Amino acid sequence: MKVTIRIISVVLGFAAVATNPCFAQDLDDVEIKVHPVSGNVSYLEGSGGNIGLFVGEDGVFLIDDQYALLTERIVAAIRTVSNEPIRFLINTHMHPDHVGGNENFGKMGTLIFGHDNVRSQMAIAGYEQEPPLVTFSKDMSFHINGERVHVFKTPDAHTNGDVYVHFEGSNVVHTGDVYRTTSYPYIDTANGGSFLGTIRAYDILINMSDADTKIVPGHGVTSNVAEVRAFRDMLLVIKDRIRAAVDEGMTLEQIQRAGLTAEYDERWDSGRRIGGADAMIESAYADMAQ
Repeated sequence: MKVTIRIISVVLGFAAVATNPCFAQDLDDVEIKVHPVSGNVSYLEGSGGNIGLFVGEDGVFLIDDQYALLTERIVAAIRTVSNEPIRFLINTHMHPDHVGGNENFGKMGTLIFGHDNVRSQMAIAGYEQEPPLVTFSKDMSFHINGERVHVFKTPDAHTNGDVYVHFEGSNVVHTGDVYRTTSYPYIDTANGGSFLGTIRAYDILINMSDADTKIVPGHGVTSNVAEVRAFRDMLLVIKDRIRAAVDEGMTLEQIQRAGLTAEYDERWDSGRRIGGADAMIESAYADMAQ
C-alpha cells in the first residue's frame, strides 16, 4: 500500500504542477536563453529541462521541449539560430517539463521519438501530454547536418525510459535528467528509476567521453567528464555507506538521520524531494534493502 500511495502522489504532483494557474502565471516571465555548446549544438534554458538544439542545412533537431505554454517562445529562440524546419524531437524521458510541448511541435510537423518506456509510462501515469510518436527499444541513429547523432537507452536511472543523445562529430552528450549539475540525482522509483542504475549510467557516460567532451545535463550548465567522474565517485562513497548501514540492520529512517551525506549536502542537497538527500537515500535503500 505504501508503494501505491507513493506512485499516486508523484503522478498527482506532476499533474498538479502542470495545470496549476499559479504555475502558468510563473511561466509568464520565463525567458528562453540560447547557450552555445560546440559546433552547431546549443541548449535552450527556460523553465524545465534543458532543451538540446542542433541546427544545419538538413533542419533543426531538438531534445525535449519543456512546457506547452512556452512553445512559442522556444520556437522564437530557435529562429534566432535557424530558420530551417524543426524536423526531429527526442524525448529523453517522460516527465512533463521535458515532454510538455510535444503536441504543439507535433502539430508543426515535427516527428517525435522516445524510448518504448517513455510512451508506456506516460500512459500508466495518466499524463495528458502527447507521448512520442515513434519509439525504440535500444538505440537509433540520425544522420543529419553532417554528423551522426546516436540516441541510446541507458540503464534505468532517473526513470526506466532514459536515453543519452550523442552528437558524435561535435563531441557533445545530452544526458536528460540522468545527470544534473544543480543537485543530487533525482531517482523517480515510481517510474522505474534506480540509484544503482544511475551509477552505471554515469560509468557509461565517463567511458564514452574524453577531456574535450561537452556534457549537457537535464538541469544546470554544461559540464565535462572530470565533473561527472567526481559526481559518480561521491555517489560510490554514499552507496558504500548506505550498504554498510543496511547490512547493520538500520531502517530507512535511521539511515536518513545518520548524516551519511553531510559533507556533500551544502553543495548538492536541494532541500526538496527532487534533488534532496533524503529522497536519494530512499531510492538507494530501495535498491539495496532487498
